[in-house]
Amino acid sequence: MNHSSPCPMEPRTFEIAVSADGTATAGFGVLAAFVPATEGHAALVVMGCDPRHDPGRTIQALAAAVIDYLSVELGEAVDAAIWVVIDNYGRFNEATPTKVGVTEGNPLSGTGGTAVEFERFSGGVSIDDFYQDQGAPAEAAIELLSAIIDGPSRDATTPTMAEFLDAVEAHGSLPAPGVIYQKVSVAAEDGDARHVAEAIQPDPVISASMINYANAARFVGGGKTASVPQAVNRLGTQFVKRVVFVAEMMARYQKGHCKTFDYRGFWLNALATGAAMRALLSEYDLPEWRADEAFTTGLVAGIGWLAVAETFPALMERYLERCQDADPITKARAQREIFPCEICKVSERYLQRFEFPEVVHAAVAGRTDVDRQWYDVLARAVRVAQGMQPFNCLAVPTTIPVPEACREEWQHWQGFLTASA
Repeated sequence: MNHSSPCPMEPRTFEIAVSADGTATAGFGVLAAFVPATEGHAALVVMGCDPRHDPGRTIQALAAAVIDYLSVELGEAVDAAIWVVIDNYGRFNEATPTKVGVTEGNPLSGTGGTAVEFERFSGGVSIDDFYQDQGAPAEAAIELLSAIIDGPSRDATTPTMAEFLDAVEAHGSLPAPGVIYQKVSVAAEDGDARHVAEAIQPDPVISASMINYANAARFVGGGKTASVPQAVNRLGTQFVKRVVFVAEMMARYQKGHCKTFDYRGFWLNALATGAAMRALLSEYDLPEWRADEAFTTGLVAGIGWLAVAETFPALMERYLERCQDADPITKARAQREIFPCEICKVSERYLQRFEFPEVVHAAVAGRTDVDRQWYDVLARAVRVAQGMQPFNCLAVPTTIPVPEACREEWQHWQGFLTASA
């Protein structure tokens, strides 16, 4: 493999249309991700048919035209690139282009006279074989493609989406906390820390969770505590309200209506996401005083998965059956085909109903208009958590590098889930 010198270009994604005569232009039909060359890695381009806009032809038949198009768009940045195609069965093959004379009837010949040969990677044609062969650039390319497929709907106000969200919210089985949360919520609105503590103390599970949380938060000079009132005073009543919400939900939903949904795996991943987001604040120049808010944001970021599992278990079972051991691209495609809207929109509606701060539900929904940094750190935390504690529903690679700070923070929160189990 020839490695080119590092390229200053940024990773990019492309949506490409290929006409019947083999001319490629910006449009719909093919998705491609470009990852520039770095030290030790050649530039990488990965392409596949767009499941949202089926071009009606195989990626092998379209590859030559796409390569010609991207060669013009990216210039010398792809002079020594590795080209990869993903077919509709999720198989990965390296594509080797060669300039030839255009010959009539040659299905591998694009308008620029490019012939393409396809060859499997040394280990095979699976996504793991692709990752093994291409390393970090491969993971980056799959993330880029997944982000397009699983991105915001182009028509976010369609009746199907609205009806689905309304049905989830109105459903009698919508996951909800119980009496303790209701009592804490009333007391928190009055700012009454004593009544908040009194509401929590009769429940040993919630009390243990609260104490573990206060201790894990490692308040400067605060020392360890075994006191619920002291934990409440440390954390503040409004924050305690959100912690009780999550702790009670963890205790109530260790199993539920969907037989194939991994409830424990969901909570473990949620906890890992909260820990990762808390640990990543410094990388995004966010202040330490937002650490607990960061943890809560990460913890509830995927709550829509639980909501759908409880309100539409048959729909969730259909998705899980299709995505058993599937790669991220297949999962993202299945999400768009099976669910009427993105799960993040379900999460947003759910968190709005329970009056979580706007900065939380906006970031969870993928909105950057409220706080772009908060959105960015959450997006990173979701990927990192999948590398620490994978959750099988997510269309995110499990081979994401995990910063040591995130791994250490994840260990600090183990007791929180243990107390709620």
